[in-house]
Amino acid sequence: MNLSFYLKKLKTLDMSRFTACAKRVSVIVHKPWRLVLGDIMYCTAKYGSGWVDYEAFKMYDMSPKERGYILTIGKNNELIKKYNDKRYMPYFEDKALFNKKFNDFVKRDWIMIGEGMTYGDIEGTALTEDDRVKGAGLEEFKRFLSDKEYIMVKPLDESCGHGIEKIKVSERDPEELYDYLLKSGKPLCEEVVIQNETMSLLNTSSVNTIRVTTMLKDGEARIVSGGIRMGRNGNVVDNFNSGGLGVIYDRKTGTVISDGFDRARNVYETVPESGIRLKGFQIPQWDEIVAMIKEAAKVVPQVGYVGWDVCLSRDHGPLLIEGNSFPGQDNAQEPSLNAGTYKAILEALAE
Repeated sequence: MNLSFYLKKLKTLDMSRFTACAKRVSVIVHKPWRLVLGDIMYCTAKYGSGWVDYEAFKMYDMSPKERGYILTIGKNNELIKKYNDKRYMPYFEDKALFNKKFNDFVKRDWIMIGEGMTYGDIEGTALTEDDRVKGAGLEEFKRFLSDKEYIMVKPLDESCGHGIEKIKVSERDPEELYDYLLKSGKPLCEEVVIQNETMSLLNTSSVNTIRVTTMLKDGEARIVSGGIRMGRNGNVVDNFNSGGLGVIYDRKTGTVISDGFDRARNVYETVPESGIRLKGFQIPQWDEIVAMIKEAAKVVPQVGYVGWDVCLSRDHGPLLIEGNSFPGQDNAQEPSLNAGTYKAILEALAE
């Protein structure tokens, strides 16, 4: 039992969600919901899981040994604590700092607006003033827009795709747009990526990102898990929380080995909008993606456990959208395939 995790979990526990989960699962296992709730709480104490892990990975249908294989939220937090020095994590938590630090891998034009402003909170970190990003004035912003049809604008303090907009430049007055972005808290502006034609087949309205999770061992990055996320129904973002789908791929070959699934773990053999079959889909230029990620992982070695979001672009090949120093344990894990599990991660590190 991870007592510290369990006690911390109890302080912030939303019992209504645990109870709702227990009632849903009770219908599946044909057991009283209070009995199921007791099992959920036991798994939280024993394996560091929560109700999401319990339901998403069907821990209610597992043996104790199988439950021990799951990369639960508690085990994931332990890996983050072990491999990631929090003094260097702002490089990944702040989008402006990330783009500057990993500019060679971002491979697209970007700008932070706000004349006289600087971005990047470096207090109490290992970062220096040189890491911070200066905001651009209106004239520089106009030059940035001059050769672009569309731009993507993003807030710095949101995750899961929240707040991201795709804007057609010709439909906005530059000065009005500049003021709007500052007032709405979306100072990061990026060139829109035109993705690889094959990746576009999964969904044409979003950049469908490839999650590559790495851990550093002896200075070298090991790919320990991976998945693809794709948007739905005209969405410009591919995140689960925006209704997107995910699939799991073989971490050695880049070939999809699972059916698609959404946040609720509903299963999709094909993409509903296009009919594209998901299992067996081969990520293009896989060797190039692996080579890029292994180089990117060396830039900030103090953060050794990272979930990289990669776009395969038409014009620049693989490039980074962002890196996550808190890789999620849900979007690249499928216990039935031993993919992305705690067991699979340990096996990858031992190779």
